[in-house]
Amino acid sequence: MVVTLMIISPYMLQTLAIINSYWNASLPECFSELTSLKYLDISYNNFSGNISMFKNLRLLKYLDISSNNFFGDISMLKNLKLLEYLDLRSNKFSGDISYFMSLTSLRELWLSNNNIEIPSSLAPLFNLSKLQKLYADNNTTYNAETEMHSVDTPTFQLRSISLSCCGDGGSFPQSLNHQHDLRDVDLSNINFKGDQFPNWLLENNKKLETLNLVNSSLSGHFHLPSTSRRGLSRLDVSSNSLDGNIPNEIGAKLPSLLVLNMSNNFFGGGIPISIGDMISLKLLDFSNHRLSGGIPRHLPMGLFIFDVSNNQLFGDIPSSMESMSLLALDLSNNTLFGGIPRWMGTMSYLEVLLMANNHFEGPIPVEFCELNYSLKFLDLSANNLSGSLPSCFNSLSLTHVYLSRNKLEGPITSFFNSSGLVTLDLSNNHLIGNIPNWIGSLSTLSYLLINNNYFEGGIPVQLCELHLLRLIDVSSNNLSGTIPPCLMNTISNDSSRAYFDNSGYDGSIGSFYVDVPIKFTMKCISYFYKATVLTYLSGIDLSCNKLTGEIPHQFQHYRDIIVLNFSHNSLIGPIPPTLADLSQIESLDLSHNHLSGNIPSQLLGLHFLSFFSVAYNNLSGITPQMTGQFATFEESSYLGNLFLCGEPLPKNCSIDGSSSSMPKNATDKGFIDMEFFYASFVGSYIVMPLCIAMVLYINPYWRQAWFYHVEAATMSCYYFVLDHILPKRFH
Repeated sequence: MVVTLMIISPYMLQTLAIINSYWNASLPECFSELTSLKYLDISYNNFSGNISMFKNLRLLKYLDISSNNFFGDISMLKNLKLLEYLDLRSNKFSGDISYFMSLTSLRELWLSNNNIEIPSSLAPLFNLSKLQKLYADNNTTYNAETEMHSVDTPTFQLRSISLSCCGDGGSFPQSLNHQHDLRDVDLSNINFKGDQFPNWLLENNKKLETLNLVNSSLSGHFHLPSTSRRGLSRLDVSSNSLDGNIPNEIGAKLPSLLVLNMSNNFFGGGIPISIGDMISLKLLDFSNHRLSGGIPRHLPMGLFIFDVSNNQLFGDIPSSMESMSLLALDLSNNTLFGGIPRWMGTMSYLEVLLMANNHFEGPIPVEFCELNYSLKFLDLSANNLSGSLPSCFNSLSLTHVYLSRNKLEGPITSFFNSSGLVTLDLSNNHLIGNIPNWIGSLSTLSYLLINNNYFEGGIPVQLCELHLLRLIDVSSNNLSGTIPPCLMNTISNDSSRAYFDNSGYDGSIGSFYVDVPIKFTMKCISYFYKATVLTYLSGIDLSCNKLTGEIPHQFQHYRDIIVLNFSHNSLIGPIPPTLADLSQIESLDLSHNHLSGNIPSQLLGLHFLSFFSVAYNNLSGITPQMTGQFATFEESSYLGNLFLCGEPLPKNCSIDGSSSSMPKNATDKGFIDMEFFYASFVGSYIVMPLCIAMVLYINPYWRQAWFYHVEAATMSCYYFVLDHILPKRFH
């Protein structure tokens, strides 16, 4: 706590500072008697209530009440006409800024993180001729083009303006067209209704240092100023609808940029070669465009982050990148080809490497083992990579590995020392051997996907030691043996325990976030789930293997499982009633096994179940009552169970639960009616000789042939018996 008193007498007090003291109370009414105050700072406390006591403090020049819990309107501040600095940030104030029209001495106005209504035109502030800084992020910006004001054009010359988030701003504020001294501009996350990009901002303000127009619904072409802007260090126009080409002279006109983010627009053409002239550039993000051509051979050597993902780039990776000190490289979702360069193993600072969905081929370079102390994210999925995994690749820093949808082969020999691994996705490859026991030592592993390979043997009991596991998919392999009962105890039942840190880099030059999707089958459909969704998804998929034995019964403490798929195995025994303890389950597939017995009625309590299949088993009895979620399941959920009856199957059940198509005494004499069987057997033996006799009587040719073959067969039998069976004395 800081308390500063310049004059002892409270009635003559001119300076008062109470900072970071957490009073948790309302301001005392005696504040209204401090009429001599010129400087008041009570920021970073938990003061609450309204600020009506400030209306008499007419001599105030500096007022900072930020980061408190004050609420109500701000109308009483209109009396403080000598204010030069006003900071109301991070409170709960409401009202509009028209109350500040009388504060003609104001130089700095801080309003961020409140509920104040601010017109995008800023017209109520036009007469504040001394205003230089306006920060009003996270309020409500609205379109006020029809409002009339006494001053048509602003009298101020702003140096900084920040109005980011949120609201409908109408047209881009033309009042800024009168500004020529701007240094910092942030009008992000305001809907300007597809207005043309304000190229005049760059043209008019030669001292501009930062320009952020992120997600502002701007369209049109991006044009460079007529002369270079050497003071501009940060330019972010991402997430708009800009089109055309990125200007070729961008490197010459904006040579001092540290951050250039133009991602998520509709730019076409190639990456300008002049980018290489931006010697100070640290972050370059051209992702999510329609850019074509190759990666420029000449790039700034000081780049930390380079993202050109989701374009139409082709060609190989230029060798000139070998000397760069990259922290994050994202080339994913292009049509790049060739082998992965070996020299990438020398990029000792590299933390994030994303190259998925290209046409890279060949092996993973063994030189990647040199990245063991830096690399955190590795995504090489959906390429044509072949060969085995480098056995020396055991980075201690690795947290997420995505190598799915390649042609990798051999056993898993990597990652056994990667104790910080959270995601391991090796699905859809040609890997063989057993699932390694050492995977159980990866204590932070939450997402394990090794499906669609050729693994064999049993499911290691060591997997039960993965207490943070949220998702395991070993489907479509050649696994055998039984399901370890403890595996059901492994899946975390608390989404708050799920760990998925997707922050690739977050530093002074900007942020780079990784959101690699994982493919997982749920409700019989394969989806790609991103990190933000994965933390809420948990499940086990053991389908399409050769597993035997019964389904484990230990479910009662793990109610958060969303997906359970044991289909296409050779499981036997009953369906455990304890499955009803999985209260959050949405997808349950036990089809294509050898399960027997009844379907437990307790499953009717699964209120979130939206996919259910026990088809093609040996189940019997009545199907669950058509209520709740089970009223939505069709005949396909129960097909292939001969002794199962009831809705929605066409086979009705009798009162005692047996099929009504069976005889009444079926339970005593078996499923087949023996009396009917005997009668049909005798009848067939009578009808068959009569039919033969009738045919022979009608057709003389067949009759002659018949007697010929009968005679020949009789003679053959006679001589066979005579030669091989009767003793010789009878010959």
